[in-house]
Amino acid sequence: MTTSRKKIKKLNGYSWSILISFICATFAMHYHTANISFAGLLQTLPLIIIAVYYSEKLAPLISQPEHNLKKSKLFTRDLFILSFSFLSACLLSLIFSYNNSDTRGWWPLIIYFITLYGLLFSLFFSVIALLIKNHKTYTIIFALAIIVLVSMGQCFPSYTFIPMLGDIETFYVVTCSLLILHCLFIIGYKTIKGVSI
Repeated sequence: MTTSRKKIKKLNGYSWSILISFICATFAMHYHTANISFAGLLQTLPLIIIAVYYSEKLAPLISQPEHNLKKSKLFTRDLFILSFSFLSACLLSLIFSYNNSDTRGWWPLIIYFITLYGLLFSLFFSVIALLIKNHKTYTIIFALAIIVLVSMGQCFPSYTFIPMLGDIETFYVVTCSLLILHCLFIIGYKTIKGVSI
């Protein structure tokens, strides 16, 4: 029992932020509900445990000097940072949506969906980011932008009109726009450096 408590106390800041956000999101989804169900908690808890496990395993890569990391480690670091930002943004958005009945009915599915979507997004981002040298600060800024924009999604219209495409969910518009900006930045960076992609 004492060993377990010591392990919990030794969790890094990323793990604690996930756990605290998850607990707050769970309470928010049961705010003013007549019947409190633990089904959603039990459904999403395995994902949170996995997230905390990888947070403990991969977060130390962020503090390491970039020149000491191989490309595979750089890829893993970026993948963790971006995936973490999507999960954090999702949990924060649930907290802000405490009075949304639709969200309260589907919140376990929302967590899984955004986490999976964020993982795919992060894979694409991380592969392209390898074309930039010393890009940790850039990745962190990008992650912060994701946290702010995704977590504050309820402040935006549900759909955004795109010419020739029609109405598209704002979540996809925002995330795809970020990926496009990422690609444009890489192209600009490589052009300025005079190195062909």
